[in-house]
Amino acid sequence: MAKQTQITLPLTSLSAGSRGPFTSGILPSTLTGYQIDFTNDATWPPSGDVITVTVEQSNDSGSIWAFDASITMSGGQWKTRQGVPTNTVGWSVSLDNKGSATRKVRISLNVLQACTLGATVSSV
Repeated sequence: MAKQTQITLPLTSLSAGSRGPFTSGILPSTLTGYQIDFTNDATWPPSGDVITVTVEQSNDSGSIWAFDASITMSGGQWKTRQGVPTNTVGWSVSLDNKGSATRKVRISLNVLQACTLGATVSSV
């Protein structure tokens, strides 16, 4: 399956606190994972943990959920692997149980510091 944009979230100001969970519909059985490209702006906090994104997966249409992946983004300037400053970083997550006709994911956010964040979610 080729990378395909599913959701684009514009830069949004977030106050501290929990958001979600945001739950998908039934995922295509050919889906092997997804990539989230995060974007920040000049107001990104200079230090400390800023936001934690947690993904859970269900293989039974949402009756039982299991932890899949999590990432915590810290304050300070984001950089590429080559050390070049950037305002966009990607996070790729693989999904198990390929071929399942009842698979869903849900995403929760824990905003630890007020920030401005956008994202593009693509299937792969």
